[in-house]
Amino acid sequence: MSAILQCIQCGCDVKVRGKRVETFKFCSFACRSVWRALYWSGENNPQWTGGEREKTCQHCGQVFRHKPDSTVTTFRKQKFCSKPCADAGGIRYSGPQNGNWNGDPRRNHRPSKHAAWARAVISRDGGKCRHCGSADTELHAHHVKSYKTHPELRFDLDNGLSLCAPCHWQVHSKIANGVNSGKTAAGKAGGNPEPSFGRKPIEGATTRGRAYRRWEGSCENCGKFLSKRWSDVAGKAHIFCSKQCMGRHRYETRTGFHKTKSPIHGDNASTSAPRPLQGGDIVWTHVKA
Repeated sequence: MSAILQCIQCGCDVKVRGKRVETFKFCSFACRSVWRALYWSGENNPQWTGGEREKTCQHCGQVFRHKPDSTVTTFRKQKFCSKPCADAGGIRYSGPQNGNWNGDPRRNHRPSKHAAWARAVISRDGGKCRHCGSADTELHAHHVKSYKTHPELRFDLDNGLSLCAPCHWQVHSKIANGVNSGKTAAGKAGGNPEPSFGRKPIEGATTRGRAYRRWEGSCENCGKFLSKRWSDVAGKAHIFCSKQCMGRHRYETRTGFHKTKSPIHGDNASTSAPRPLQGGDIVWTHVKA
């Protein structure tokens, strides 16, 4: 049977069916929201888990409160009021003190800052030794000013010099070690073994007997010369010099759009034939009314 009950928020009379008589409290969702905002706060909320809602920043000493848009568990772990305070007063654990330490100091699956600097130096010099001029061989990025005594110049391109393995060895030692293997390349190869060409690694051994594998080619988007370790290009269908070139290549491949230079008039006008239309090209036509 139905009954007439009052909303506990607004006090209006509502006719309620028999199944809802025992659980009825509000006449609408609006009244329920207003009532909960007034009485369901802090410890009165059924989902209250306890804990503090104010903390003191461990760096600046300022009191900060829990933000409604963040979780309580995050606030409990928070030690600083802001990112600048966290950077200034926080502790950055490295090595064995870091919780993610796995015993290996090298990041085998991520390119290091030094490797990126070395690639940039070798690419800038066109893949040739700056001392003997040898090409198609193992190249090292040499620090002109010592890596140890000049930490501020460790990743400065102007402090880098591309040297082949024998020249690099001679720079760091008075007597060069002549250990080598493979067929010696002709010309100014400096005793380095003859490499493989094409989309194959340049293979050989250094003057210290260490085997190496490198790849030399050009960016598929802008044509810039590249010299990378074979492990950085193995299994990749396309090689680019930067993420910008990779993005442009993907855009042109997926959309079929190819950039063309604006027409040049006068003495600098091009005499070559226009590029034939390809699949995916957009052709604009003007139709007279």
